[in-house]
Amino acid sequence: MMRHRTCFDGIVILALWLSMTAPSHGSTTGQLPLSYRISAGSFPWTGRLHAIVFRTARIHTSTVLTKWEAGAELDLRDTASRRLYLGGDRLVPFHWRSIDADAQAELHTPEPSGNGTRRLAWLRGDRTDATLRPRDTRLASGAGARVRVVAAPAWLPMQPGHAQFRLRHANRAVTVWIGTRDGIVHGFDAVTGKELAGFLPRAALAGSAALTVPGSAMPVAPCPRPDSIDADPSGVWRTLLLCGIPSTDRRPAAVFALDVSSPESEAPIRLLWEIPASEALPLTGQGPIRALMWIEHGARRWAALTIITATPETGSPAGIALLPLDRPIVNGLPSGTAPRLYLPSTGCGADTTRTRLLAASVLANASGHARAAYVVDDTGRLWRFGLDHLGATQQAESARCLHRQRGSATAEAPIIMHPSSGPLVIYAGGGELSAIPDGRGPRGTPSRIDAIVSGNGVILRAGQPQLDTGANGWTLPLPHPGESITTLDNVGPAHLSFTTLTPDGRTRSYLIEAASGESVMQTDPDGTLVRAVTGVPFDDRFGTPIAVVSPTLNGGPVVPGKSTFDTFELGMWQVDGNTAHLAQNTHYRRRRGRLGWRELIRTEP
Repeated sequence: MMRHRTCFDGIVILALWLSMTAPSHGSTTGQLPLSYRISAGSFPWTGRLHAIVFRTARIHTSTVLTKWEAGAELDLRDTASRRLYLGGDRLVPFHWRSIDADAQAELHTPEPSGNGTRRLAWLRGDRTDATLRPRDTRLASGAGARVRVVAAPAWLPMQPGHAQFRLRHANRAVTVWIGTRDGIVHGFDAVTGKELAGFLPRAALAGSAALTVPGSAMPVAPCPRPDSIDADPSGVWRTLLLCGIPSTDRRPAAVFALDVSSPESEAPIRLLWEIPASEALPLTGQGPIRALMWIEHGARRWAALTIITATPETGSPAGIALLPLDRPIVNGLPSGTAPRLYLPSTGCGADTTRTRLLAASVLANASGHARAAYVVDDTGRLWRFGLDHLGATQQAESARCLHRQRGSATAEAPIIMHPSSGPLVIYAGGGELSAIPDGRGPRGTPSRIDAIVSGNGVILRAGQPQLDTGANGWTLPLPHPGESITTLDNVGPAHLSFTTLTPDGRTRSYLIEAASGESVMQTDPDGTLVRAVTGVPFDDRFGTPIAVVSPTLNGGPVVPGKSTFDTFELGMWQVDGNTAHLAQNTHYRRRRGRLGWRELIRTEP
């Protein structure tokens, strides 16, 4: 019988997991895919998006089925029926007569010039013009992009007005969003694979036009790290999709925010704004764009946190800018003030003159108010930007360097976990993973996690068990020469999964406890609790391992004044061709009911 349990207490975590597991009235439970796999098409510029399903209940091996493939679904569509839109100062249907003269000129520009109407038709899906780039499917390559799943609104406690919004959209289709190399950000129905909408940012139009020309360079994905959130800018609740468009040699950066609250309506998306980089606002478009909220003069204010690059001409270092989501955009710039916070001249023993910030995450309290932003830079440093000054009279505190790794950091955004000891910020470097607590008291040296070779993987253990990882954090040097982290995800309230790549092309998958950095606990056949083997190789041709959380024991109804526990199994499944097998697993508990001196009770439907 499983005796070991991992339990993270705390009001924020309980609220998060209650909201994630709360059923909606129009639930599609049992119909949704378990995962989505991006693969290549027959040409470097085309791609496939597979929605895959398999059974996980009480079995260790399962047959994998493709529920739908987005390219095949698009190829069956009448191109005139696709709801594609062009961004910029305003949102317009992507039809020749609807776009302005400047957009028409951009489509005409690539040599041979003057083919704008045919290029627009190609981007809409036409494949009859032999003079344009050939393709085997209308779906462009999604290489380098991530999928973002947007479900119906979940329960958000202590958010005025959100309950009505949640009930109004309870039957909303679950959507899957991905940016592809033709510049289009697609929204697909997660159950059927039908394209509900497509958005072409104005900043990506020139690259999209050039892509239609055989032999031209292929642009990067316009939205490699989409993020989404329920927010109420200007007092109206809506579901927002936030994206950054990284700069290239041919294209400046940009950011945009879409309202995707009603993807099946006549107006499936609405554009809040699209903001291009400029000398006045040197955006990088890097990392996920995060929304955050604060109270100002008694009103809720919303902004999108974006990264800005250093400008040597003015002497400004790199930093972050808060672009208002509740104010209009005038001439490509936010009206009113857009608060900016910059790096100090030094941090963790090194200067910041040439520092580039890569990705950010935001810490909010139980009421949703932003408290801090954690940002990683290209030299392996983790920075804390305090946000308590927003809406208050005090000045912003200087950004602080919390930790510096030995090598350069990756572009993965930090993950914020919430053990009972306080926020724990996990971030990845080229060959290292670190968890740094953000506490008020003094912090010692992070505990080192050692890797012990076992079979085709490793067992991760704290090298100094006597150190307090809750107060000091931990750091894990990756065990293989040249190994680097490629993806980093939180899987449940207490665990992390990440994948790595070594110079020989081998990929590995890890599952660890977030609080300790050690391998998860498993029960041997003889009932002994042991640390599990992790860091096992997998075939990345079939996607990264898939985390599946399954309830195993329900603690029963909550009794006032007492708490109860539900038990879950967390399994990491690896897909190999048409078969999925359970590679790693563990169990954890979720606490419901009484939380210390007060209770969080759901009283709404």
